[in-house]
Amino acid sequence: MAVLVNGFALTASAASKPPTFVGAMMDGMKLWFPDAQAFVDDNQRTLVPVRFVAEALGAKVGWEAESQSVPIQKDDQRIRLTIGSKVATVNGEDVAFDTQAVMQGGRTFVPLRFVSEILGVAVEWDGKTNTVLLSTKPLDGKTDPWGRLIRTTDLPSNAADYPYILADISNEMYELAYPYHHEERSKVSATVASQTEYSKQNKDIWIERVKTFGSLWLNVDYRTIDDSWAQALFATKMQNSDGELRRIREYVSWVKENHIHIEGYLDPEPSMIFYDGFGSDNIRAHFRLRFVSYDKSERLLYDQWFPNDLSFEKGKWYEGYTDIQMSTNVGGDWGSTLKVSPTASLFSNYMFVKAAEKDE
Repeated sequence: MAVLVNGFALTASAASKPPTFVGAMMDGMKLWFPDAQAFVDDNQRTLVPVRFVAEALGAKVGWEAESQSVPIQKDDQRIRLTIGSKVATVNGEDVAFDTQAVMQGGRTFVPLRFVSEILGVAVEWDGKTNTVLLSTKPLDGKTDPWGRLIRTTDLPSNAADYPYILADISNEMYELAYPYHHEERSKVSATVASQTEYSKQNKDIWIERVKTFGSLWLNVDYRTIDDSWAQALFATKMQNSDGELRRIREYVSWVKENHIHIEGYLDPEPSMIFYDGFGSDNIRAHFRLRFVSYDKSERLLYDQWFPNDLSFEKGKWYEGYTDIQMSTNVGGDWGSTLKVSPTASLFSNYMFVKAAEKDE
């Protein structure tokens, strides 16, 4: 049996493999997908929800149900993609390409590079961070090591705590209170940024680990979850004992019993890392999450801080910021060994900023 997770067709045997979510930046600004997430298909091509093409690339997008086709227009460029076909029509001419538009989970996905380049948008791929880089004009301003624009106006009240302030991040994400910490030994992002362990190379490793963790942690389906999912989630964390694996397996049993189906993602920010003074670093992340189904609103996530007293509407996307705790049991040159802490929680230090409309 195949089911859909954020636009991915997954079988039970693949339930433990985290979806390869793809990030996107355009002209130095990170883009967040409005509903379903972009993904890499079997042809190693990035497919994005067609709504993203309309909103990010400024094109007009339609849908013709009878022909199962997607007309896309921007200025004098006209593209027509047909679901399941590797031939598109571009300004009246047939053009073959190496993947196809697909319909998954009620969403239409189109190949980003093919569409973008025809619309005059340059496309590059950053394999280290699984990010598509879109460019329509030269960047005007300074950028961080990941190519994102830095702003110098309308700064958050605690701007001095950070090495720089990004143009695509809101002040409320910067101003979210720090997690529990030691007042004297804790270190803010601006302080740790100059330390050897906090190099870009190590941060890229940490960010990918948090994304992988989130891809498993926030994508749970009672129809496919099995022990391989439990072992995969356990492998993403700093392992202190087999006791946690036992607790994860107990959660798997609860997911099946309670018919829990969750979709979501974590998008960690490498410039927002806070050392708490007790031996752990915390990476601030943007998250989106929805609870598709459940019987009882208890322990919906594998999270010791899950708020059983909160009510989550089924099918509604919840968006916010959180701090993901990271730790290591290695001394000396520990930078590359940092992994998600056994006590990491979405709800120990978080803020909801928006509850989007339900996807029908």
